Amino acid sequence: MTLSYTEVVDRVAQSQARVEQTLDGLTEEQARGASALPGWTRGHVATHLARNADGLRRFVLGVRDGTPGQMYPGGPEARGAAIDEGADRPVGLLAADLAFAGRRLVDELRHIGADRLDSPVTWRKPVTARDIPTLRWRELEIHHLDLDAGYRCTDWPAEFVEFTLDSQLPELAAVAPDLVLPDLPRPELLAWLIGRPTRPGLPELPPWPF
Repeated sequence: MTLSYTEVVDRVAQSQARVEQTLDGLTEEQARGASALPGWTRGHVATHLARNADGLRRFVLGVRDGTPGQMYPGGPEARGAAIDEGADRPVGLLAADLAFAGRRLVDELRHIGADRLDSPVTWRKPVTARDIPTLRWRELEIHHLDLDAGYRCTDWPAEFVEFTLDSQLPELAAVAPDLVLPDLPRPELLAWLIGRPTRPGLPELPPWPF
């Protein structure tokens, strides 16, 4: 499936709105409850999504002014500390933080000029500015699932499922050419691919992203 840069940014805005709606519906007790990620509460997941937006915005600003941006100044330790510090805030602050950071990123993404879309960005592996909205789209949809607050892989937009499978299945084939894909519905196939299997007994995978 092919989507233009602008179309992916639009999908990011839609995913952002859905996560905001979920957070707005949480009680204080639920916000401090366990997420689907080991050792993280829902507050950790929400805070991570907000700080991820800030980190990707640094990439965007670097692309726009021609100066390479660092996603998380201070590295993984500083990133982890920021998430831990924010996780126990009242649910209203968690929701407001995510809304502000996420919407600000969407606005910044809309202002990257076409002449800058091929600018290199140093993520976990080399990508370009054109890929930044895709990275955010994945974060929002995958971690919406991880909130464990009623959103399931079957709730993922079909476009997200197909768009992500189209890019990730070839990468899996490159690192595990002999692996036979399980016969699963497409949302469950993607969930398995990214390390969120929906049922036992599925083939083991190398860590994602491949």
